[in-house]
Amino acid sequence: MSVCPKEAMFTLEYDFPYSPAVVWDYITKPEYRAIMNVIGKSDGCISQGTTYQCAHGNNLYLNTVVDWRPTEQYTVQFSSMLPKVIWLWTIKLSPTGEGSRATMTFGRPNGPAIYLILDKLGWRLFRKRTARNSFLASFQRFEATLKQELGQSAPESRASVEIAPDQVRDAVAESLRG
Repeated sequence: MSVCPKEAMFTLEYDFPYSPAVVWDYITKPEYRAIMNVIGKSDGCISQGTTYQCAHGNNLYLNTVVDWRPTEQYTVQFSSMLPKVIWLWTIKLSPTGEGSRATMTFGRPNGPAIYLILDKLGWRLFRKRTARNSFLASFQRFEATLKQELGQSAPESRASVEIAPDQVRDAVAESLRG
């Protein structure tokens, strides 16, 4: 389950000077999710089925990870301010020649028709630009944190380690078990 770009309310792309694997390692850690979610709260590892809170001002939103593809993408379902209205957003990581591109795609809301009309109107009038600017600032803070923690040189320039395919398979299986 992921948000199709053709059906998105909006899409935001951001390029990082690190590989998708490095960005994934950081973006899925609770202490870094707080940076990416503007303000967020989560206990433990994030994987499919994880539920955490995202706070924007005085509003708290429940987020549930509904799709989990390590080092590639994940999709989150979150609740709107209006009752019974939910949204999906997907972050997809893809390699570029100089690192990786994170593509954040926000789907259209689902729920009762009257609430959808109100939610879409509020989105068009107020939240689209605010959300885009907020998430762009989040990506910038996240990149600054990565640079501070990893140093200016890209981690790929460090010596690589050979990992057997069965170790990778077992590690991925373990991460999916939560």
